[in-house]
Amino acid sequence: MGLRGRVRALAERSPRPFVVSAADGTGDRLAVEAGLRERRWRPAVSPAETGVLVVCGRPGEALAGAIDLVWSAMPGPRARIRPDALDDIEPEGTRRRDAAPPDDAGMADRADDRDGLRLDVLHVPLGPVLADWPAGLRLDLALQGDVVQSAEALMVDTGGGPFWAGREAARRLDGVARFLRVAGWDAAARRAAVLRDGLLDGREVGSRFGAFERTVRRSRLLRWMTRGVGDLTPDAADRHGVPARYVGDVADRLDGWLRDIRLALDGSGPTGDGDDRDEALVSVLPDLATGADLAQARLIVASLDPDLGAVTADA
Repeated sequence: MGLRGRVRALAERSPRPFVVSAADGTGDRLAVEAGLRERRWRPAVSPAETGVLVVCGRPGEALAGAIDLVWSAMPGPRARIRPDALDDIEPEGTRRRDAAPPDDAGMADRADDRDGLRLDVLHVPLGPVLADWPAGLRLDLALQGDVVQSAEALMVDTGGGPFWAGREAARRLDGVARFLRVAGWDAAARRAAVLRDGLLDGREVGSRFGAFERTVRRSRLLRWMTRGVGDLTPDAADRHGVPARYVGDVADRLDGWLRDIRLALDGSGPTGDGDDRDEALVSVLPDLATGADLAQARLIVASLDPDLGAVTADA
């Protein structure tokens, strides 16, 4: 067996926990991500491919019910563990490929598409138990083909306090890391997560961020994927109470995040509460997702990255 074969075999044997976070579980999630990285384990992208579930934070009733539904559909042997119990995971036998995804996609109706044809309308929920997804968010989509015809955004878990208060650059790096994983650029996402954790640990990351920023900005493929997607107009931002920094398309918002991080690291930009009005970011999602395809809808959500831990229960 060659080197590539040995690496592949090792990856197959390594545990791949599925990590889900409550709105108040950001700190636990970051610790789990660091623990997985230290062990050179990759998180599962779907609960159907693993028997290990890691729950971060204290889910409210609605989110707990969704987690229980996913747990009941996970393949066995299975284990549900605390964020601080990664060492309890068995090294083998935790990855399965033969189980169907547990999402309940509902039944298909019929409706006219834009060409006047009668096509199936499929009702699909995104979240709240989904990899690289804002904790506590559910986005209910009506799809014809892979195009979103309508959407409804729901906050099913909120509160716990603003974990990122006073840590604006780290929050943005966390958002960039999750955005890049959704975009399929795992190597760059890993670099962003390492920078985020270094910043939270009080280490100097400015020079490494500069190299990372240049890499991301030079990606023509990423620019092609994000330009013209999820364009938020000034009028729509004003109507929903969304801060002006989110105006533009997904590419503009990613550029803005990188710029904000650079300014914060240089000491010439905001380092405290960014006043993102996270409930407003949720309210604008249906407008931005409608007309996008399913992959674009995920990028749109990742480009807004609302923190529902900072939202009070009566928002």
